Amino acid sequence: MTPSSAQPAANWFLALPLPPGCGWERSALGAPPELRRFDPLDLHLTVAFLGPCGEAAALAAWEAVAPLRHGEITATAGAWRAMGPAAAPSAYALGLDLGAAELAVMLACWGPLALAAAGRLAERRAPLPHVTLMRPRRRDGQRLRQPLARWMAAAPLPSGPVSFSEIALYTWTLDRRERLFRIQARRPLAG
Repeated sequence: MTPSSAQPAANWFLALPLPPGCGWERSALGAPPELRRFDPLDLHLTVAFLGPCGEAAALAAWEAVAPLRHGEITATAGAWRAMGPAAAPSAYALGLDLGAAELAVMLACWGPLALAAAGRLAERRAPLPHVTLMRPRRRDGQRLRQPLARWMAAAPLPSGPVSFSEIALYTWTLDRRERLFRIQARRPLAG
């Protein structure tokens, strides 16, 4: 078996990148050190998670939303959230306050189009606009659940708003030790 064949297929997704330099990653600084913090350039709000669909299907999803237009959306952080299974969360994210309703409507419109074009099943859950900032290792999810619940209760929130003005097609980086994702294509939301 060659090293490349041992790696799982890369995931693809459409997302709204956080603006560079917005500083939201600093909110995670006091969290337990065992968590993997996302690089500031990896921070995004997912529109449609396509999974390991392959590049052709991901590009079909990208093209499906190309005709859609939306103005810039300003959002503020609302609260920390544990994401995934309650007993062993798989991610920790900032939910949104200002802009959350507008983003949820956008995700409900754009996400299904992208998923259908990629040949993926429709999402059964209602859209939950959020920005993931950190993940535990799989074996640490349950162990860190209580300490992180206490930390989130007092953790700082970013004070400034962010403006989402672009959509991007993401996939994994070739070397995931430093950054997790790379942008394959991007364009303004307004077209």
